[in-house]
Amino acid sequence: MDNQFNPYSSDFADPSMGTPSSEGNQLIDFKRVLYKVIKFWYIIVITSLIALSSAYIINRYSTRIYPVTASIMIKENQEEVGAKFLYNNAISDPYRNFYNEMYVIKSFPLIRSAIEELNFEVAYYREGEIKSSEYYNPNFPVEVKPEDGSQLPYGKSAGITFLNQKQFKLSNLSITSDDNEVRTEKIFQFGELVPINGHKVIFNNNGAIAEGDLDKYFVLRFDDPESITGQYQSKLTAKWAEQGSSVLNLSLNGPEPRKEIDFLTTFIAKYQKLDIDRKNQTASQTIQFIDDQLNGISDTLQFYEQKLMEFKKDNVVTNMDGEAVRIYENLREIEEAAVQYTVQEQYYDYLRKFLRNPDNAMEQVVTPQSVGIEDQVIAEMLGKLLKLDVEIKRFQQKEKIANPVLENKKQEMQALRTNILSSIKTLKETRGIMQKSVKRQQQILEEQLKLLPGLQQDFINIKRDYSFREGLYTFLMQKRAEAAISKASTTSDIRTINPPKLAGGPITPKTSQNYLIFLVIGLVIPISFFIVLELFNNKIQSKEDIERATSIQVIGGIGHKKLQDNLVVFRKPRSAVAESFRALRSNLNFYTEGKEKKIFLVTSSISGEGKTFTTINLATVLALSGRPTLLIGADMRRPKIFDDFKLHNEFGLSNLLSGQAELQEVVQKTEVDNLDLLSAGPIPPNPSELLMKDIMKNSLDKAFKTYDFIIIDSPPIALVTDAFVLSKFADHTLFMVRQDYTPKEAVVAANELYTKGKIKNLSILFNDIKKAGPGYGYGYGYGYGYGYGYGKEKNGHGYYQEG
Repeated sequence: MDNQFNPYSSDFADPSMGTPSSEGNQLIDFKRVLYKVIKFWYIIVITSLIALSSAYIINRYSTRIYPVTASIMIKENQEEVGAKFLYNNAISDPYRNFYNEMYVIKSFPLIRSAIEELNFEVAYYREGEIKSSEYYNPNFPVEVKPEDGSQLPYGKSAGITFLNQKQFKLSNLSITSDDNEVRTEKIFQFGELVPINGHKVIFNNNGAIAEGDLDKYFVLRFDDPESITGQYQSKLTAKWAEQGSSVLNLSLNGPEPRKEIDFLTTFIAKYQKLDIDRKNQTASQTIQFIDDQLNGISDTLQFYEQKLMEFKKDNVVTNMDGEAVRIYENLREIEEAAVQYTVQEQYYDYLRKFLRNPDNAMEQVVTPQSVGIEDQVIAEMLGKLLKLDVEIKRFQQKEKIANPVLENKKQEMQALRTNILSSIKTLKETRGIMQKSVKRQQQILEEQLKLLPGLQQDFINIKRDYSFREGLYTFLMQKRAEAAISKASTTSDIRTINPPKLAGGPITPKTSQNYLIFLVIGLVIPISFFIVLELFNNKIQSKEDIERATSIQVIGGIGHKKLQDNLVVFRKPRSAVAESFRALRSNLNFYTEGKEKKIFLVTSSISGEGKTFTTINLATVLALSGRPTLLIGADMRRPKIFDDFKLHNEFGLSNLLSGQAELQEVVQKTEVDNLDLLSAGPIPPNPSELLMKDIMKNSLDKAFKTYDFIIIDSPPIALVTDAFVLSKFADHTLFMVRQDYTPKEAVVAANELYTKGKIKNLSILFNDIKKAGPGYGYGYGYGYGYGYGYGKEKNGHGYYQEG
């Protein structure tokens, strides 16, 4: 008997491994995954090459997008109360609300004006083998225009080839004829009307077409300006250079950098023009206000001028004595004051109407200073009103929900409007009193004038009427001239700091990033596949898997056999598998130390785990040690162990347990020395009941008189209860676990039986070990190569174990 504890398999039978591993909840063995990655490295390489090839194709054929940037500075205005709050220049320098500039820049009309000026609705494309790219040439001599009263066929396209300086050919042309759309090819002359989809288009040649553009095929596409404007509106970005700065950075991205540079250049010019027009709006309104007043007095002034000339013509002598001169001078002074009152009254009427209309924008109001009225009270109140208007707009841009502060500001603004209207009413009443005073003085002077001779009296009356209107006309003409000068000298507050330019290389595709991303994808996909396989693999792969699932000790490991014959130990005693059974024999002695005669039960969870193979070879290695051994085939439902020994199953255990025969009558000799076989015998109808009879125990006791070892091959415990009945006779039970075959749940179930005491003296034998490496364990014995001085066998493919 070999009682040595083999170091090869002592790792399995370490008593310190009696409890499950702390990694019992680990679903993935990353060492095993890493081993598969290394083993199947060529799959990683193939997927990585495919991923890098995909990245190359994307980088090669993706449209390159370039960044274009520009910087502009917006002149600041000082926020002051009073007239200066409204205007630095009283007429043409209105207050600017910087919070509105972002919205002005992104406004649809402003962007569309630039699009229309650049004629972006007509685009040329060059066709490639895989993709088409835009051909942009701002100096392209061919101009495409719709017929008067028509528009371009937006959404349509056609192929165009410039044949020479006078002719061009349209291919794949859509011509609507009799309500049918026809695709055709035709040659046209420049300047000729071309019917395209019901629209008539004119192609004008405004210069010489370059030789490189002749006989080249282009795709001519007509895009809707509304759509193009929307695209530029979404991709144009404007950001302040820094907090509190008046420098604005503009940027947009596009596939054709020259086109985007031209757009930004034109866009800035349009923005500057809009700024000038907006500033001139106040001057224009002032001029309009004055013109309205001039129109009212122009005819009257001409009437009195004509009347004065007729008076001088009819009356040669126009000298007046001292009293007449005194009266005339006094009347002229009083009428000059009346001119001021008249202008003020007209302005207050305008201001009252303006404030009562809530649709009027406050920045469009005509200020008192612009018409020569010095009224600090009204000017300061208007300044406060405009300041409140700016604050309300700031709140509305920041806050999209109701805000108590915003409501307070609105109420304050409404109250201020009411106060201004009330002040205007009071001022009109005050001016009315003063006008009455002026009229009384006029009446007094007119009474004095009546005392003069009739001729002098008539002359003074005519000259007085003429002088009053002439003074009013002259005053308004002076203010109009000032407004016109201010308008003519207005400059834009928008100044270009950095003109539009290309800001570096293409931002998409990001070639390096694409290569990196696809390389990662090429690595992640196969690795993830290995991880998923590991995650969903519920079979026992290694000793570590067993230790995670159970507290039952692992007694040893058996390598993969290459022979079809199950008698490996007998046929190949120098093989690694035979050595594994010798190690198992030593470990069993360790578990059953102190007993001379022993019964070993071999069972499993399901069929196919090598139960019969293990029983035969364990019995063989025990018999070869010189100890008489009896092998009992207790699986009476599927008897087959006799086939491996070339024996019969005409009688056996079923005959013995049913009382039909004696032990010595059913035992058969095998070709292995010291090894006898008690096969299962004919299949009985009640195997479990037979095993529970006392005759089973008595038969085992009787067998011990002849044999030192009894090895029992039992049915799987997951299918029938025979193993539970037989386990009470066994000194030690081997539970078979086959690599890559036994479900993990079966080991967990066996652990539950063991912990509840249903099966005692139980250990696990790890069978059919084929896989080795990280995550599978090392030195467990493999079917190809092992030797303690026995030599090595060639690696090869064999058969799976039967049982």
